[in-house]
Amino acid sequence: MKKLFITFSFVLSIVFSSIAQTNEPVYEQVDIMPEYQGGTNEMVNFIGKNLKYPEQAVKANVIGKVIVKIIIEKDGGVNSVSFLKGIGFGCDEEVERIVKLMPKWKAGIKDGKNVRTFFILPVMFALENTKKSK
Repeated sequence: MKKLFITFSFVLSIVFSSIAQTNEPVYEQVDIMPEYQGGTNEMVNFIGKNLKYPEQAVKANVIGKVIVKIIIEKDGGVNSVSFLKGIGFGCDEEVERIVKLMPKWKAGIKDGKNVRTFFILPVMFALENTKKSK
């Protein structure tokens, strides 16, 4: 079976937005951004342990980046997965599954208070045989 390498990076933007369903604003720019419990390395470990390359993506040799926008709630809960970019073949659904499995984060902070915060999370799918040799 082909080995896989999954990487991701963080992208942050600086726009204010709101969600009508709760009447509480969701921020993209805050004083302290939300953080996965244990930091980035722990998130990398979590994703690496839990993310499975979809079989149909392996068969079709699909590689690429899925980008999701999530909301980190005031209590650190992960909510509202929306796709900014998908690659199909089950990869989008797999990223959504992993995001929903994530434990609570450290919430974003604005003006000394926990606030709902948008977080953009790209997840890269790449098969070993497509990785360039050094």
